[in-house]
Amino acid sequence: MRIIRTSIIAMITVWACTSAYAAHYSDLYVIPVVSHTAGQYGTNWMSDVAIQNFAAAPLTVQLIFIASGEGRLDNVTPVITGTVNGSVTVPAGGSVLLKDVLAGMPGIDSAIGSLILGGDRPFAVTSRAYSMTPDGNTIGQTVPPSANFLNVTEGSTDLSTAVAYIPGLIQNDRFRTNLGLVVANATGFNSVLNVTVTVRNAAGTTVGTRQITVGPGAVTHLQFPVRSLNGAGTASFDIGSAEFRITQGSGSVVSYASVIDNQTADAVFITGNFPDNGTSALSKGMFPQSPFRDLLQRYGVGASIR
Repeated sequence: MRIIRTSIIAMITVWACTSAYAAHYSDLYVIPVVSHTAGQYGTNWMSDVAIQNFAAAPLTVQLIFIASGEGRLDNVTPVITGTVNGSVTVPAGGSVLLKDVLAGMPGIDSAIGSLILGGDRPFAVTSRAYSMTPDGNTIGQTVPPSANFLNVTEGSTDLSTAVAYIPGLIQNDRFRTNLGLVVANATGFNSVLNVTVTVRNAAGTTVGTRQITVGPGAVTHLQFPVRSLNGAGTASFDIGSAEFRITQGSGSVVSYASVIDNQTADAVFITGNFPDNGTSALSKGMFPQSPFRDLLQRYGVGASIR
């Protein structure tokens, strides 16, 4: 169930980091994928999140979970595991590790989705997605947070360059590729937000496509195999790429891919790359009033977010 707070914090003033922070650190991050679920080939996936406070005062970070699924309306809730009312305090100069961050979430036995983390000052964070065998051995991948992403909430109407590129995809007998994205339609906009995903092989030939539609004011996380795209079928390639393009609407998008070895479950995480231009603005730590920040204000503890 979505946890809805009775009081919604009013719109906040956009906070601008100092130049020392702007290139590397932020007070708001999106971890594109976290899980506590069984996967293919006998894998069991879970996620750990590590938060570092490099300031000389305690840091408060709040976390909300976006459950995966297309067209869902009740998919946002504060993270409960390892937190107090959806937030965690990190001592001055210290760190906190939230192990298997989705384990024990009320009403969630098996889950995959994404996390939004926000603090009362800039901080550093990383996460690890891994599979654990019955004897306790693990294998996995680092899932870095996104502080920069496609963002067309600034009133741009030309979406021709609102695109993220993902190289290094493999889809054959040995390796499989999953694609994923987190999309937040801008609050207050009445139109849908459409994102088109296109996969190409080494020759640049289109292998498959898919369109994701997100309703007004909604947020969506999806992860899907390359072969589920329209036209992909049993497509096989040793190297390929993907494009995630906003084709309608206003909002923010984080895109990624995971290339997995079918025999060992070893995986490589690839984040979307995109040009810095007027229609796909990078935050660069100088965060715009993104829909991701709106979600923290609406469903989190609120006090920690500027």
